[in-house]
Amino acid sequence: MLAGIAVALGVTLFWKISIHSACAVAVLALAVTPWALLLAPVVIATAWARVRFGDHTTAQVIGGAVVGAVVATLAFSALT
Repeated sequence: MLAGIAVALGVTLFWKISIHSACAVAVLALAVTPWALLLAPVVIATAWARVRFGDHTTAQVIGGAVVGAVVATLAFSALT
């Protein structure tokens, strides 16, 4: 999570991404069980809320989700 937040904050210096979406996707990516798919609606609701309340654009939420997924996958791969 720390690596994901660090990368997301670094990206946010140049382009505002949704750190909420990045963290939600990272948690989903790191939960190594098919049951984690049950959390997908939480990730989608987080993304929708960030756009709906005007905190982010759709592109910023997608960017956050991509950063969260990539960093979580790389960090997890490095540890295993």
